[in-house]
Amino acid sequence: MQQTKLNNKIDNYCNELELLSSKMAELLDVGNYSAIESIDLKRKFILKEISKDVTSLSNNNKNKIQLVWVNNKNMMEVLNERLEDKKKKFIKKKKLFKAYTFDN
Repeated sequence: MQQTKLNNKIDNYCNELELLSSKMAELLDVGNYSAIESIDLKRKFILKEISKDVTSLSNNNKNKIQLVWVNNKNMMEVLNERLEDKKKKFIKKKKLFKAYTFDN
């Protein structure tokens, strides 16, 4: 019974992590960077909560958590790369705008 509760808790955390990561990607695409930080804090909290229960997990759940962890890490790396790319493009446009306004 207790293992079932733990399984449900882990499943809920995994689903929530997936939703949060997807939401972060959407917010990045539309340029709402300020909301990303609060979602990232929620994501980190969930990862911390999952880490607390690792010792009492079955091997099947440990494998599931490891997969979620790796996938989430990969998604975050992609998000960070996209964010850096957007920052570089913004800085480039800002420099171009400044150069254009000084010429006129």
